[in-house]
Amino acid sequence: MTDLVLLPGLHGDAQTWAPVMRALPDGVHATPLDLPAVADLDALVDEVAGRVAPGSVVVGHSLGGVVAMHLAERRPSLLAGLVLVTAPVGAEDPESAKARADRAASLSREACEEIALDGMEAVYYGDRGHDPEVRAERLRAARAYGPERFAAHSVAIGARPDRSEFPAQAGVPVLIVGASDDQVVPTEEQRRWAEVNGAGSSGAGARAGVDGAEAGGVTYVEIPETGHMLPVEAPDELAGAIVDWLRGLTG
Repeated sequence: MTDLVLLPGLHGDAQTWAPVMRALPDGVHATPLDLPAVADLDALVDEVAGRVAPGSVVVGHSLGGVVAMHLAERRPSLLAGLVLVTAPVGAEDPESAKARADRAASLSREACEEIALDGMEAVYYGDRGHDPEVRAERLRAARAYGPERFAAHSVAIGARPDRSEFPAQAGVPVLIVGASDDQVVPTEEQRRWAEVNGAGSSGAGARAGVDGAEAGGVTYVEIPETGHMLPVEAPDELAGAIVDWLRGLTG
């Protein structure tokens, strides 16, 4: 049995992963986690590590990808693989990081929810951000997430190190999943990241293959007609990409 640990992004919680979990086949066990309201990235990762069983494949979306890579660096013995879903690549400019953290520090619950809803056009593909069901899910997640976590995670993500060369150095197989129209972590940046780390160029909608899934190898999959919120926008396709990649790991 393969054990997945699923880490959400900003404004996301464990339930954000529910559509992906429903699409996973029998034999793939997945545990979604809420990220604790901890501002220090090292301390945040150490808390998460206490809930990750050795030999797990950690799947991180956006901020969750930042945490997953930091976990692989600090606690490498825990991981059998990494799946990085529209994850940030470079470090953030210190002034920009401080300004964002300062803005997040004193937000009310209502203001935090407004930020989540106001940003929907940037994080979803096409008109998907106007879909009432999608907006309702975004609001539900933002309410569960809350201003305390948003403030803490705004600090943590702003302190992330540059990970431009990390996937090739991770020591475990890595699957990078990009979105065809990501405005948050630009699609071209994801493609370059994969290529620089030895994944080559996989066409839109391509599935992970055995070659890319060899020990320590990097595989890139891009899902068409999607934006940054892959776990919500394309859960079936994301689950399929992960499962295909896992099959390559086991031969």
